Amino acid sequence: MVSLIVPVYNIKEYLPACVQSLVAQTYTQLQILLVDDGATDGSGALCDRFTDARIQVIHKENGGLSSARNAGLDAATGDWVMFVDGDDYLAPDAVERLLAAATPGTDMVQFAYREVPDDSWQPDTQVTDTREETHVAEFFRQLYALGGIGASACTKLFSRTLFASLRFQEGILHEDEELMTRLLPLCHRVVYTQLVLYGYRMRPGSIVHSRFKPGRLDVFPIMEKRLAVLENLGLSDLADITRQRLFVNGCILYCAAKKDGFPKEADALRQQLRALSEKDIPGLPSQYRLLHRCTRITAAAPEIYYHLRKLFGKG
Repeated sequence: MVSLIVPVYNIKEYLPACVQSLVAQTYTQLQILLVDDGATDGSGALCDRFTDARIQVIHKENGGLSSARNAGLDAATGDWVMFVDGDDYLAPDAVERLLAAATPGTDMVQFAYREVPDDSWQPDTQVTDTREETHVAEFFRQLYALGGIGASACTKLFSRTLFASLRFQEGILHEDEELMTRLLPLCHRVVYTQLVLYGYRMRPGSIVHSRFKPGRLDVFPIMEKRLAVLENLGLSDLADITRQRLFVNGCILYCAAKKDGFPKEADALRQQLRALSEKDIPGLPSQYRLLHRCTRITAAAPEIYYHLRKLFGKG
């Protein structure tokens, strides 16, 4: 059986399409856990209307995404676990295909998502390329190579044994990044497939499209924790890559903090970036290359360029 954990918070408009995509799965041995995280828009009552033999509703006080997922994990009984955000949806044969890809001894199956504006998306079922890795160094290399797909908890089929004593850290942003740092060293075999099986709905107010938030600075202690894990595993090259990425992302966060009017957080980021820049980090881009990269990524070139030049003392 597969347990599908769905956090629900103020997404009444989108929840029916999500639930329909789950109950319509070609693989039917499912436990669908709808976790009402203290919704105030009627989403909780809507969850109750969906209850049937396979759908269980959990009502709880609002505690955030990690708290809702943890409540689902506490109630999960399947051999496998998947996380589906309540405003997204799965391809009709997603679970069946992922189980077919899981070879004996597999701890996790990594698949792909597509950003979609609505629920009219049709998945690409022609891609069949899969491969497996059995070394933790490759798990972390793939985490970086895949970008957002690799970091997301929603693009994976997990063996529930991984969560015997593992839960999402609550009260932080970047909770998926933090979880993967602790989870990957527990894996022995990971299967990677290019199948696009998850529809990620792009909507106003989603976390990735919101303005700067002070909580985004959580990425620094999270990455420090990852650096310690990588160093302990003897993966110094991956630790250097982590420092490079942290520096570039920190510059982008610094510019966002300046642009959106968070001087205290911008100052904290400045100090973090200066501390990083004092280290001899192989492959760290030059300041001018960094200026180009950050302005290209943020698509706000004049203002971002100004803030970065001030950061580097060039104007």
